[in-house]
Parts: sequence; C-alpha cells; structure tokens
Amino acid sequence: MNLALQDGIFKAQDLMLQMPQAETVVTDHFADGLYARELFIPAGVCLVGALHKTNHIFTVSQGECYAVTHEGKEHMVAPYTGQTRPGMKRVIYAVTDTVWTTYHPTDETNPEKIAEQILETEQ
Repeated sequence: MNLALQDGIFKAQDLMLQMPQAETVVTDHFADGLYARELFIPAGVCLVGALHKTNHIFTVSQGECYAVTHEGKEHMVAPYTGQTRPGMKRVIYAVTDTVWTTYHPTDETNPEKIAEQILETEQ
C-alpha cells in the first residue's frame, strides 16, 4: 500500500469538506441478495469516497472520470468495470457527467444499515 497516496486522499477529503458541496444523486437498487448503489456525479465534480471494508465490483456506465487510490491513478471511460478491495478509498474527478454504481451482496434493504456493513468508521 502506498501510504503517502492514502494519506493524501484523507488530506484532500479534509480540504474538500471545507468547500461548497456539489449535488450528487444516489439511486438505490435492490434484488434478491444484492444492493446496487448508483451515484450520478456531474461533470467537473471532485469527490472522495468512503473507506470500504468489503471487496466488491463497481461499474462506470456513463461518462469519463479519473480516480486515485493508494494503488495509483486510473482513467475510466464507460463502459468500465473495476474492483474495490478492503481498505480502499478513492478521490474521483468526473470529466463528464458520470454514473458510478457499486454492487454489494446483502439481504439488507436499509441503505444506512448496509453502509454499516460495508464501510469503515472514519475518525
């Protein structure tokens, strides 16, 4: 793990929390044993995702974006499928309007309870 990159992501998050917050739209989808969290990120928006404690798949189904994790930088153009591993946190910059969806195995249907299952508590 590149600790300098990971530390930089947390510092970026601290700085961005002091700035005006962009409007993003979350749509929750449920199927038998599966939760999909669809996030619409407007063009020009930079955001920091949550710290994950589960291994899961994500897709970029619309748009173009860049993401930085402790593993490095990725350029993603839809359609794109990737993986999030435990301990991963991302800074995402949407070059164009972007739709990013994460997929989580769970029988839970309450998004707040699902967040408790899949996300680390941050200090």
